[in-house]
Amino acid sequence: MRRSRRLLAVAALIAGWFGLGLAAAAPALAHAQLVATDPADGSRLDAVPGQVSLTFSESVSLDVGYVRVVDARGQRVDEGDPSHPNGKGDMASVKLRAGLGAGGYIVSYRVVSADSHPVSGAFAFTVGSGPLVGTTGAVTDSGGTNPLVSTLFAAVRWLSFAGLVLLGGLVFIVTCWPGGRTDPRARRIVWTGWQLAAGATVAGVLLQGPYASGQSVTSLLSPDLTAATLGTTYGRMLSVRLIALGVLAVLLPRLLQAQGTQPEQARARDEDLAAILGLVVLATFGASGHAVAGIQPTVAVLSDTVHLAAMSSWVGGLVLLTACLLPSGGAGEMAETLPRFSRLAFGSVTVLAVTGSYQAWREVGTLPALLSTGYGRLLSLKIAGFLLLVMLGNLSRITVRRRYGTLPVAHALAPADAEQSTPDSDPDDRADAAVRSRMRLSVGLEVGIAAAVLALTAVLVAQAPARATYVAPYGTTLRLASGGSTQLTLTPARQGANTVHLYVFDSAGRQADPREVTLSIALPAAQIGPLPVTLVKAGPGHYLSTAVSFPKTGTWQLVVRVRASEFDSSVASTDVAIR
Repeated sequence: MRRSRRLLAVAALIAGWFGLGLAAAAPALAHAQLVATDPADGSRLDAVPGQVSLTFSESVSLDVGYVRVVDARGQRVDEGDPSHPNGKGDMASVKLRAGLGAGGYIVSYRVVSADSHPVSGAFAFTVGSGPLVGTTGAVTDSGGTNPLVSTLFAAVRWLSFAGLVLLGGLVFIVTCWPGGRTDPRARRIVWTGWQLAAGATVAGVLLQGPYASGQSVTSLLSPDLTAATLGTTYGRMLSVRLIALGVLAVLLPRLLQAQGTQPEQARARDEDLAAILGLVVLATFGASGHAVAGIQPTVAVLSDTVHLAAMSSWVGGLVLLTACLLPSGGAGEMAETLPRFSRLAFGSVTVLAVTGSYQAWREVGTLPALLSTGYGRLLSLKIAGFLLLVMLGNLSRITVRRRYGTLPVAHALAPADAEQSTPDSDPDDRADAAVRSRMRLSVGLEVGIAAAVLALTAVLVAQAPARATYVAPYGTTLRLASGGSTQLTLTPARQGANTVHLYVFDSAGRQADPREVTLSIALPAAQIGPLPVTLVKAGPGHYLSTAVSFPKTGTWQLVVRVRASEFDSSVASTDVAIR
C-alpha cells in the first residue's frame, strides 16, 4: 500500500510537470493547414510585392523547409532565407528580388508542423494583364517525402513501440513475478527492449531531417539536418528520452537482482526512480506527436502517456508469460503469478479503453470522419484488433480464475521439488498442464495480434488525423422560380474530384422529371469559369456526376438551371467553400 501511494504521487508529479509545460501552449490543429496567403492565391496585382507571406493554423518550423518563388519561366525570384515575420511562428515569409516585371509567379513551400510531420503546397498570383498561372493550390501531408525514408521511419516507429513493450515487461516482473528478476530469458527480453527503445530513438533523430526536408537516405548523417532536428520540439523530446533511457540503464542491473540481495528501502527507491524515468520516456511520445498538436493538448499528452503505460505493462507481461513463465514455470509460481497478472491486465485494458476512446474522439470527432478517411479506417482496424485482444484476454482470465481463484494456499506455496513431478502423477499437476497448454495458445495469439496493432499504430502516427482532414459533404435545397426546388449534395467538398447529386421536386414536393437540368461551376475570385458539368440521369428527377473537378481551393459558385418546358426555365445558385 505504501509503495502504491508513492507511485501514485510520482505519477501525479510527472503529470503536473508536463501539464504545466503544455498549458501555456496554444491549441493547434494536427498537421498544419494553410489558412491565408499574401498575395492571395489566384490574385491579380498591379505591381510586384516586396515579399510573399503565408499564415498557417499553427506554429511551423522552417529549419529544414523552404518558401520559394519562381516566375513563368521557372527561374527563382526569391531572395534570402524564409523567416517568421515579427517572430510569429504561424507565419512564413520570403523577400522577392527588386526589379521584377509583370507576369505569373508560383510560390511553393514546405514546412514542418508541430507534430513533426512535413506539409507542402503551392499557390500562384499574376502581376499585370497576363494570363493567370495555375497550381494545385493544395496543402499535402508529407508531400515530396522520399518513399524509402518514409518506410524506414515507419519501421523505426514500430521498433520504438516494440521496445516499450519489452521494457514494460519490467512492470510484470516487479508487480507479478518476482522470480523473473533472475530468469535469464526475462532479463534478456527487458534489456532487448531497452536497446530497441534507445536505438530507435537515435534512428528517429537521424531520420527526421531527411523525412522533413524530403531528401534521401544519403543525407541521413548530414550534420546540418541533425542539428536542425535537435533544435525542434521533436528533437528535444527525443533527447530527453535518450537521457531518461540512459539513467534507466544504470538502474536495470539493480532492479533485476534477486530479492533479498539489497535492503528493501533501497529497492523501493530504485523502483520509484524507474517509475519516474518510465513516465518521462512515455510522455516524450505524446509531446512530440499528434497529442501536442490538436485540441486539449495538455489532457491529450497525459492521456497518451497513460495509454502507453497501460499498453506496455499489459503486452510486456504477455511477452514474458509466453517466452518465460508458461514454458517452464512451476505450479506454485504459476498459481502466484497468474492471478496477479490477471488483475494487472484487467486494469490495463480498462485504462486503454478509456484513454483510447478519448483519443479516438479527439483525432476523429465524428462517425463519418471515421468511416471516410484513411486515418479513420486505420483506426477502425486498430480498434478491431484491440477488441480481439480483449476477447482472448478474457478467455485467459476465466481460465486463471477457474484454476487459481480458489486454489489452496498450500498448493501455491508447494516446494519446488514437489512441482517437478510428472503431469500424470497428480490431478493438480494434470490440471496445471492443461492450463499451461491453453494459456500458451491464447497468450501467444495475443502477442501476435498486439504486434499487428503496434504496426498499425506506427503507421497512424504519420497520418493526418481525421478531424483535420475530413470535410462534411455539402448539402442544400435551392428554391426555383417555378415554385419547385432542387436538392444538391457535393461530396467530399474538397479540392480535386467530387461527386454531385441533384434531385428536382415540383411545387407540391413530388419528385419531378424536367426536360433539362444543367450545372456549371465558377471561381470568380480567380476568374475561373463558368465551367459546364456533365450530368447523367440516374432516375426520375435524379441527376449526378462523379467527375466534378475543383482545381483550386476557395469559394466556388454552383449554378443550376432547370428547364421544365420550352418556355419555363429557372435558375438557382449556391456558394460552396472548397478546401
